[in-house]
Amino acid sequence: MKKSLFFLSLVFAGLAFAQAQSNREIDLKPFHTIKVFDLITVNLVKSETPKILIKGRDADQVEFIEKDGMLKIRMETDMIFHGEDTFVYVYYTDLEIIDGNEGAQILSNELIEQSRLEIRVQEGARVEAGLKVENLELRAVTGGILELKGTSQHQNLIVNTGGIAENERLESDHVTVKVQAGGEVEVYASKSVDVAVRAGGNVTVYGNPSQRKKKRFLGGNIDFVD
Repeated sequence: MKKSLFFLSLVFAGLAFAQAQSNREIDLKPFHTIKVFDLITVNLVKSETPKILIKGRDADQVEFIEKDGMLKIRMETDMIFHGEDTFVYVYYTDLEIIDGNEGAQILSNELIEQSRLEIRVQEGARVEAGLKVENLELRAVTGGILELKGTSQHQNLIVNTGGIAENERLESDHVTVKVQAGGEVEVYASKSVDVAVRAGGNVTVYGNPSQRKKKRFLGGNIDFVD
């Protein structure tokens, strides 16, 4: 009898665990902008059909909103800022804007190849991706972190209030950097770079560009590593 009860308890525990780790797969309408919140981890996957696959202990408490070509992914109200055990695979057909908020992590294990892309991070969010993009618009503020690698022709980067850009492995021909009120920046420019630092911040430039412009106001550092 005791063995039977023990066996049943294991079965019920297994069922509870399976339910806790439930997956959700949902087809989506085409979208061009993605915004992620609440410490959720998102993995971007290029696909012919847009959809999301949600995994993790709190998969059933993830909500998503589709509106005007934008996909928002966040936790339900009673789980706000508690998405650290939630993992979402986002299958996209075309992306123009990647936007990370509230400690979210957005990753791409595949190379993103296209002519133009905009990436924004704020509030401690992080984006890690490999890119082959002609024109890049980048913004990291309030502790947001960019860690990008690959190639681009033009990289326009804005960093404010403690943002971080670890882009030394993103080999760009032409780079423009603006830092204000603190920030840490590493970039690679092979032809030209234009750096402006205001009210603190540190910028390190790799790639030995032949054309260099730099401006500092009220502190900050601009270093070139040849």
